[in-house]
Amino acid sequence: MVSYRTLIALCCCLKGGLVFSFTLSDEQNVHTALLSGYNKDLRPGTDRGVSLAINASFYLFSIQEFDLNTGKLALTGVFFLHWIDERLSWNPASYNNTNITTIPQSKIWLPNFINVNPYEDITGLRSDDLSINIDSSGLCSWYAIQSFETVCDTDVTKYPFDTQTCTLKFYIWGYFPNEVIGKFILPKADLSLYSENGIWNVADSSTYTFMNIYNYEEYIVKLHLERRTSYYIVSLILPINAIALLMGFVFLLPPESGERVGFSTTVLLSIVVYLTIIQDILPESSEPNVSTLGFILVAYVVTGSIVVINVIISLRMSNSPCTKPVPQCMRRVVIFFRRKKHRKDMVEPLETKSELDYEDEEKEVEWAEVAKFHDVFSFIVINVIYCISGVTYFLVVLT
Repeated sequence: MVSYRTLIALCCCLKGGLVFSFTLSDEQNVHTALLSGYNKDLRPGTDRGVSLAINASFYLFSIQEFDLNTGKLALTGVFFLHWIDERLSWNPASYNNTNITTIPQSKIWLPNFINVNPYEDITGLRSDDLSINIDSSGLCSWYAIQSFETVCDTDVTKYPFDTQTCTLKFYIWGYFPNEVIGKFILPKADLSLYSENGIWNVADSSTYTFMNIYNYEEYIVKLHLERRTSYYIVSLILPINAIALLMGFVFLLPPESGERVGFSTTVLLSIVVYLTIIQDILPESSEPNVSTLGFILVAYVVTGSIVVINVIISLRMSNSPCTKPVPQCMRRVVIFFRRKKHRKDMVEPLETKSELDYEDEEKEVEWAEVAKFHDVFSFIVINVIYCISGVTYFLVVLT
């Protein structure tokens, strides 16, 4: 909560600094004259056919909390509202040039300014701890400071490179549409007193009035929040990609090392742990889409499972007995790549290739050679999948 001294300083800044020459007795006489017979239940305006004009502006102080799971945005700000109340005007010359005073807001009429999209209970701006600044013309200036808790629909498609747009909606309750009209005097929220948030940066803001379908005027404060990504890149994106990169390299381990299954299983479990962490952070529902990072992690989990299966198959082939014949389809594939490799390594022209070279190509295919070909093929495929997944994610979140 912002201190009362800060609020007084804000008032003085907006008024341009004030010098008082009247006495306590003079101000007390003004209060007695103004509040005598004053009915705070009636809105200002001598001519009831003329709408009461209320001007507003919003000053953001801090963002206290933004929970993606619950969609709760908690922030502290000040609404600066001012209007003319003819009943609170006086002649300064009659009161020793008393041209300004403050009256507790519980004693005079206030617009029933209600937050219509709260997180829990519907709340207004009223607070008996605050006062209204009033000058001799009847101009009432209300600096309503409060902590707001509002609902914000989150879009985590590009998490953690996401931006969120949150809206605070208010309107003046209890009056017909033509009785009270208002407008914002500033097109954006004032950030001159804003304290930076460690997670969210206020990239932009807008304030405006909007006529809803029932012809009631809503006061809208819209904040465009941009996540600070440095922490998430270091603690989330880089570790996930580093672990996923290890999946394909299991096929470079010698089969006789006995570490292949343990290595691939450990990598898979590490990815599952990160998937669990992301599921705890992100909401179950997101508009318009769920997190792209969640899809990528699921793809990594599926790929990791395929890696474990292929490791087991490769070990089975490596340990198959020599007496067990190699299937014809596997034999043809191995011979095809064997010939291709021989042609690449051949120095003499193809026409002069000796029959000994062909005999070498056609020699019996063993299970160990099939397993080696399987490892090379799996290493290439898994790394291609990893690259495609990573490029796809960054194309989605950075465009």
